Amino acid sequence: MASPHRRFRQSTTVVSLAAAAVLALGAGSAQARMVGPFEVGGAIEVEYDAQGGALGDPTSPESDAGFGGKFQTFANGATIYWHPDTNANTVAGQIRDKFAELGYETGKLGYPVTRELPANGGRFNHFQKGSIYWSVGTGAHQISGPIRDKWAALGWESSPLGFPLSDVSKAGKGGEYTLFPTGAIYYTAKTGAHAVWGSIQADWTRAGGETGRYGYPTSDEYDYQGGKAQDFQGGKITWKPGN
Repeated sequence: MASPHRRFRQSTTVVSLAAAAVLALGAGSAQARMVGPFEVGGAIEVEYDAQGGALGDPTSPESDAGFGGKFQTFANGATIYWHPDTNANTVAGQIRDKFAELGYETGKLGYPVTRELPANGGRFNHFQKGSIYWSVGTGAHQISGPIRDKWAALGWESSPLGFPLSDVSKAGKGGEYTLFPTGAIYYTAKTGAHAVWGSIQADWTRAGGETGRYGYPTSDEYDYQGGKAQDFQGGKITWKPGN
């Protein structure tokens, strides 16, 4: 089965003929139809119909959003956002709550570029400037920038790290981090983004983490003399089976 993340990389450049025709009209159109108390039309109508009734009736008219976009809210905790650069996409549930916390489309992430999609037992939306991932055990968290790029390279939520446990947050000495159930990714402009997990993470944390004597990781974990090692600004931490 094709990865939903791989489909995302295509979604910003490939638009269906039906959606493209609606985009030419903008979010609304003269052919809008009544759904419950409000009209639904244009690209928002196309996205609404694609959800097969799962969103419920609209609870607002189509309204102006930031940077020349549109939005419309629906009964089942969902909003459809439209912008000429992204088309129309649904944001719902706890992902929508996190999106609201971050300032909606005028905040950190911009407009959604995918609707909510499944992710190995969880859900996600990609946005212009990052993503929000949700699972039952971890909640909804935004991940963006070089930290998201590293997580993607490791396999997204199917990687050894799993789903994010925190948003991208500030770390000591001008860096950033995101926590995961089995580790973390730390980033600075000087060192890049690197995952830390397992026994090496435990030793690093005991030594003070990024503000301790080792500083930030400068490599990922690698094979070393029958065990594992990882390089940091202040030296190398090693691990061998049985230690």
